[in-house]
Amino acid sequence: MSPTLVALLRGILVLGGLAGLAVQVLVAGGLILGEGTVPLAAWSILAVIIVLGLACLQFSLYCIWRLLGLVREGTVFSPAALGWVDRIIGAIVGGAVAVLVAGYIVAEVDDAPGLILVATVVSLLIGGVALVVYVQRALLMQATGFSTELEGVI
Repeated sequence: MSPTLVALLRGILVLGGLAGLAVQVLVAGGLILGEGTVPLAAWSILAVIIVLGLACLQFSLYCIWRLLGLVREGTVFSPAALGWVDRIIGAIVGGAVAVLVAGYIVAEVDDAPGLILVATVVSLLIGGVALVVYVQRALLMQATGFSTELEGVI
């Protein structure tokens, strides 16, 4: 992978992380959600869930950053890469759970039962991304085995 492409991807990761951090600060400060007529307990729990969901996103961005480091070093086909991919899968699943819980809280507060269904579908779609990454992990594991066999032959 070319160094220019790695630098471009890292720039995108930094922008994504900073955007997530900005939203976390605004949510934690109450500037986005506002208190309005929402009960304080529900608003507080929703703010915590949103901050944790965005933290899952930021953690997955960090894991991708580390994987890009392995690509740059030429050691992406190593067992170390599998650990980072496993962490990405965990972060994606955590984000899916956060979306589901946030959808449930908003649906209960606004008395919108259809929103629970929407949150469930969105969570399942995010879970589908985790499954795709899991398939990619299996391919990486297979390629790592091929790389090890090839080194043994050489």
